[in-house]
Amino acid sequence: MKRFFAILILIFLIIFLYGRFIEINNIKINSYELDGSVLPESFKELKIVHFSDLLYVKNEEQLKKVVKLINNEDADIVIFSGDLFNKTIKYNDDDYQIIKDNLKNIEANLFKFAVAGENDESNIDKYKDILYDADFIYLDNSNKLLFYKDATPINIIGINNTDNIETLLNSDIETNYNLVITHKPDLFEKISNYNVNIVLSGHSLGGIINIPYYGGLIKKEGAKKYLNNYYQKNNSILYVSNGLGYQNFNFRLLNTPSINVYRFK
Repeated sequence: MKRFFAILILIFLIIFLYGRFIEINNIKINSYELDGSVLPESFKELKIVHFSDLLYVKNEEQLKKVVKLINNEDADIVIFSGDLFNKTIKYNDDDYQIIKDNLKNIEANLFKFAVAGENDESNIDKYKDILYDADFIYLDNSNKLLFYKDATPINIIGINNTDNIETLLNSDIETNYNLVITHKPDLFEKISNYNVNIVLSGHSLGGIINIPYYGGLIKKEGAKKYLNNYYQKNNSILYVSNGLGYQNFNFRLLNTPSINVYRFK
C-alpha cells in the first residue's frame, strides 16, 4: 500500500512539473481551413493569424518568440483578441516600450486588428497608445471594411461589449462576409443570432487543464459555455484561442499555449 501511494505521489509530481515548467513554455500552431465559398474572389487564400491573452509577465524573450512565430506565417491579417496586460503585474515605462517595440515588429500584408480584454480595460489609454504605435487598428465596438484588389469588401467587426451590438451586426452595409473579433467567447450566444460568418475569441485560456473528450476544466466568467476550440451555432462558427499566457498561476495541462492560423479555401 505504501508503494502504491508513493507511485501515485510520483505520478502527480511528474504531471505537476510537466504542466508547470514544460507545457506552459511551449507554443504550438493550430491550423484551420475555412470555407471561403461566400468570400469575394479576391479574398480566396486569405491567411489570418490570430493570437490572444499574452498577459505579459515581463518576459521579453517569450514575447520575441511569439512575434517570430507569427511572422513565420506570412499573414495577410493579424488579429489580437485582447488581454495584452496582466492585472497582477505592475508595469513601468520600460515595460510598455518593450511591449510596443515587439508588437510593432509583427508583420501583416494587409492589416493588424485588436480588441481589448478585461485585463486591458483598467489601463485602456495605455493599451490604445501601444496599439496605435504598433500599427494595430483598435476596434472598439466598431467595424472596418476591408477591400482587397476589387470593389467587394469583407467586414471586420470588433465587439468589446453588447451596448450597440444590434446596430453593428444589423448594418445596411452590403458585404458577403462578416468576421467578428471579441474577447469573451460567451458573447457568441448573442452574436450567432445575426448574419455573422466567423467569430474569433480568446479569454478562456482553454480551461487551463484540458480533459480528453470533455475539454477545459476551469471556467472563467465570460467563457463558461464556450471555452474550447470550436463551436457552430446557426450559420456562425466560433474559434476560441486558448491563448499564450497565464494570470494567477503558471500552469497548463494538455493545453499548450497556441497561435491560430486560418486560411480560406
